[in-house]
Amino acid sequence: MPWFCIGSAPNPEQQATSHRSRWTVRRTGMNFWPRWSAGSCPPENLVYADIDGNIGEQSAGLTPIRSWTGLLPVPGADSKYEWSGFVPLNELPRSFNPAEGWIATANNRTIPGDYKYRVGFSWSAYRIDRIRQVLSGFAEKQRKIRVQDVEALQNDVYSIPADLLIRMLPRHSDGPEARFLNMLKDWDRVLASPSVPGALYEVWLRHIHSALLQRIAGPAAPELSRSFGTEQVLDYLKSMPQQEQQQLLLTTLADAGHEMEQKQGTDTALWSWGAMHTMTYRHALDSSPESKTLFDLGPIARPGDGNTVNATGGDENGFQQLAGASYREILDLSNWDNSLAINTPGQSGEPGSRHYSDLLPFWSAGQYFQLVYSKEAIEGNSEDVLTLDPDNNAENGAAGNRAKCK
Repeated sequence: MPWFCIGSAPNPEQQATSHRSRWTVRRTGMNFWPRWSAGSCPPENLVYADIDGNIGEQSAGLTPIRSWTGLLPVPGADSKYEWSGFVPLNELPRSFNPAEGWIATANNRTIPGDYKYRVGFSWSAYRIDRIRQVLSGFAEKQRKIRVQDVEALQNDVYSIPADLLIRMLPRHSDGPEARFLNMLKDWDRVLASPSVPGALYEVWLRHIHSALLQRIAGPAAPELSRSFGTEQVLDYLKSMPQQEQQQLLLTTLADAGHEMEQKQGTDTALWSWGAMHTMTYRHALDSSPESKTLFDLGPIARPGDGNTVNATGGDENGFQQLAGASYREILDLSNWDNSLAINTPGQSGEPGSRHYSDLLPFWSAGQYFQLVYSKEAIEGNSEDVLTLDPDNNAENGAAGNRAKCK
């Protein structure tokens, strides 16, 4: 993998940790990683489960020890800014069989407030909050989590920030935003692709974002746009005097409603979040119109946004999906053959193949295929078998090498 630095290529012991069947063995294996390769990868949260019901999490990644935050540039010639090594693997966050009975990670903060190392300052809260809502519900009901429950959770598009923003709105209004207010108040906060209020909410959020940035930074607002996310928007709104807050929310809602009328017409019943929020698979060779037709796939209407469990983050200037999970899996440790997975757009990278995009409709609909594990299940579900015959190559030379597909 290209991001491994010198001395941090995975060795056999390191690679084997991903196949451990017991947490203690896995953790011991991780401690054998060389100091320079102890998580020498982009920082990751490694989650673990075994057939005995144990679960665990280990944060890993080369994390420099600094005497400063690392958030801003510093003079390179000043020795006081030198790193003093890397955070040891055994001092990075880890847990084993937590009291909650489950472990979840979603780009959220995994370190305690009093953590002695300065390892990160940018976190995501809403996705993990929603995951906790759902999993805590199972715990309260003392019900085991089923495969279909995980399917639903991976594809969950309930918007917590939408709910928080809508709760800030007044109950009634006599202004031009009244019909848009009622539309949001009656909404279930689920960002489904066909959602009418979901489309209005997303445009409204953009207007709130712009209005607050202008209020805070004036002409410098465009330069700060990427650093002012939804969490910062909500935090700032909460700090405003109520009258000013209400005025800003209602004004921006009216503006958002009028923008939606310009985008999708005055008949609000025809509005759709998925009509704006689309995903296009662009191939590296699509530089000409002819190649676009051959290689590219989409646009596909998408649900969710960057703050939902099913993260479908868009770009700053539009609403296209630019990030998200292309591969998902659900592993059933009680029966490996009962596991599920999905990939996109297909199993083949060849445009002419029938498998070039055959998984795309299932991925888009939040569906899965059976991820078979046992030899019997694999043989029973095989469509093609590729046979490589090295003996034939040795006997007849390179020209005699054969690959048979049946």
